[in-house]
Amino acid sequence: MLSLDGVVHLSASDLVGHLNCRYLTYLDLAVVKGELAKPFVWDPLREALAERGALHEQGYLNHLAVSGLPVVRIDGVGVDANAFAQTIDAMRGGAPIIAQGALKAGRWGGRLDILRRVEKPSPFGEWSYEVIDTKLARETKGNTVLQICLYSDLLTDAQGYAPEFAYVVTPGSNFKPQEFRYSDYAAYYRRVRNSLEHAVENGVGGELYPVTRTHCEICRWRHRCDAKRRADDHLTLVAGISRT
Repeated sequence: MLSLDGVVHLSASDLVGHLNCRYLTYLDLAVVKGELAKPFVWDPLREALAERGALHEQGYLNHLAVSGLPVVRIDGVGVDANAFAQTIDAMRGGAPIIAQGALKAGRWGGRLDILRRVEKPSPFGEWSYEVIDTKLARETKGNTVLQICLYSDLLTDAQGYAPEFAYVVTPGSNFKPQEFRYSDYAAYYRRVRNSLEHAVENGVGGELYPVTRTHCEICRWRHRCDAKRRADDHLTLVAGISRT
């Protein structure tokens, strides 16, 4: 979540965070408004996972290259105008594989692991693109499906044609992608996206408290939230207690 020229720009991590915890959205919005400082959390486990994830992605790209599909890589890390223009140029040129493509539409943007050319017409020509995401988890969960739906939505805006499928490549699959039909999940994606956009424009609303969730394990705000629960002597600290 980033404020540029008075507009709050959003990414897949903001969408997934909102799905898992509205209090997380509340805290991130406070940072954007200058009410809180963004916390820095050094997590060696997350760094190790990020390194493994990069190796997994590169392994799949090597697999594609060996299969005879040239790879065009978009340099950089952000979704700036130059990276976006390079991505569109590569799509317009019909590149078979585009790695780390940068796409944006309105307040949304993101870096996509892989765009793969498919022979279905679009304004670019007799081809278009579909999204492939590489993940370390062997079981694809809702967070990942939500993410590839966002990327497919950004891709729709970029190429003027909605992709039929999006894919996830997991370890131990011999690089065979799992297939997800975009239209099967699009309504769910739009509901979560609209909820986050409403929160950005109007505030999160409702009674909010940092109750413990699975997402806490990877959240940068976890130490702050844990400190608040302990200061309040919250019931979630009781061993074995359930939400009910």
